[in-house]
Amino acid sequence: MALDNLQKSELVISKILEALVEQGIQCRTHLPFAELGLSDELKPFFEGCCLWLYDEGIVRCTNPHQLGTNGSMVNPSITAYGFQLLGQKFLAGDKEEALGTAVKEVASGQKNYAAIGDFFGGILGGFTKSLGSG
Repeated sequence: MALDNLQKSELVISKILEALVEQGIQCRTHLPFAELGLSDELKPFFEGCCLWLYDEGIVRCTNPHQLGTNGSMVNPSITAYGFQLLGQKFLAGDKEEALGTAVKEVASGQKNYAAIGDFFGGILGGFTKSLGSG
């Protein structure tokens, strides 16, 4: 079954987050699309997904204004808020699951959440929940 654009975005976001979790917090690093191990058909989604993660405060990098020109996030890392979101639980179908677990499952191709809105709902729900508790 072919992926729709939301599912493609979900996969790219998952791969970005997976790579950043594995990388940890380091200086003098970069994350180009080529390091995600995805097919070239997903490359057009990379810039938008990086910017979305940045704008939502989930990741930080030192070159957000250049993402479209050099194709790589420079000094990327997951923010404290991003780590908090990855640890939050959300309702995935009929069971509760950590968003970080969902990211790993999507990145590895084990699951697809976009079709039922759980994945992005988990991120947005976590964002809404954190605003309400502030």
